[in-house]
Amino acid sequence: MKKLLLLLAATSMILAACGSNEDEATTTTNASPKEEKTDTTIDFMKFYLSISQTINQADADLNAFELAQGKDALPEGEELTAMKAAAKTSADETLAAVQSIEIPATLSEQEKEIASALSKMQESYTMKSEALASEGEVVLDEANAKFEEADAELNVLLEEAELAPSSILKEVSL
Repeated sequence: MKKLLLLLAATSMILAACGSNEDEATTTTNASPKEEKTDTTIDFMKFYLSISQTINQADADLNAFELAQGKDALPEGEELTAMKAAAKTSADETLAAVQSIEIPATLSEQEKEIASALSKMQESYTMKSEALASEGEVVLDEANAKFEEADAELNVLLEEAELAPSSILKEVSL
């Protein structure tokens, strides 16, 4: 439900931004730097939202494991084995989903920073998969720290685009 509310709020901001510039765009044949910045801002916001949507399509079992682990409510025996296996598969699928994210051409000025953040997310899911495949206790602290690094990099870009900071980590961990 929180994800839906965040998505609705972000969409409202995008639509408001689009609506305020619509009349100006139709009367001007050449885009001014302000309009180009607004278009880039809108493109970045759409792209940013697509990252969490892409991840959320694949990470349900991983989230369930991490939530149970955080509450010290992991099952035992065969149930734990099955839960770890499902979480590992989910981590692998999420890694593939993040690898498939394409940076739009309209964000070429931020491409290096975006690619760096996506790379850190990929590292995070690789680390999670490896931790889930190992014997014994599953420790995901380093993997989560790597994801937080990616989150921080994306927040810098949000602030540069004059958008409110957000947290993909929170959006994908719900």
